[in-house]
Amino acid sequence: MLEAAGSPVFVLGGGGRTGSTLVQRLLISTGEIMSWGEHAGVLLDGLQRIVSGMDEWIDKEGARHLERFRAQGWNAWIPNINPSHEAFVAGARAALLEALAAPAARMGYRRWGFKEIRYNGAAVALLKTLFPDASIIVLVRHPGDALRSIKVAAWYQKDHGARPEAFLAVWASGSSSLAASASKFDGVLVLRYEDLVAEPERFVAAIAKQVGIEANRFDRAAITTRLRGAPGAPMPEPAPLDARDRAALAAPSVREAAAALGYRLD
Repeated sequence: MLEAAGSPVFVLGGGGRTGSTLVQRLLISTGEIMSWGEHAGVLLDGLQRIVSGMDEWIDKEGARHLERFRAQGWNAWIPNINPSHEAFVAGARAALLEALAAPAARMGYRRWGFKEIRYNGAAVALLKTLFPDASIIVLVRHPGDALRSIKVAAWYQKDHGARPEAFLAVWASGSSSLAASASKFDGVLVLRYEDLVAEPERFVAAIAKQVGIEANRFDRAAITTRLRGAPGAPMPEPAPLDARDRAALAAPSVREAAAALGYRLD
């Protein structure tokens, strides 16, 4: 079953309120892709250490101990013998296939993936190392609008201490790093939340082309049904920006990231 798993699709948002949940629902609505939800950014941490850390260790120690073992056998100085780095890449790949692809297949989905808002360009590099044929969708949004939206969400306090500086620091580092990865790897598409609002059909068409599924298989109810937080919760309007918000938006790192993404803050 794992060998038959279709190419994965990963949705990476440059911080919260970028439309990642909507895109997740669109993908699942096709009946082909099971897009698993967020995992607090912990899923790739261990795999990153395995893939990157073992690459460094094997280059430094493991490879020459393995060569010595092959030449001299067990009765040689081989305390740091390890398999090749390719074995650890394969192990990391198998971990995600078993954890995500196999459950998706049992639910009837041929393809799989996840959406997360807590990764940066390093995650793109890792995912492309593990799954070169993966489709990756990066979502970005104007920082001011994202801030106005998150201010009325319950997790603004929980995740960012209700501090605009904290939220925008995550936005700046994540959005700019993720967007930059699109020029480094094939199969990475950057979409703007503003395009979803302005031209939803073109937005869906872009996703359809990216993942190789006909556009008519995406249920537009994912766009027309407005959800925020728990089912049945009221839909508050985005909050206005106050003086502290505007000061946070004026931070050099935020302005630099916004400019790189084509957003004006004036």
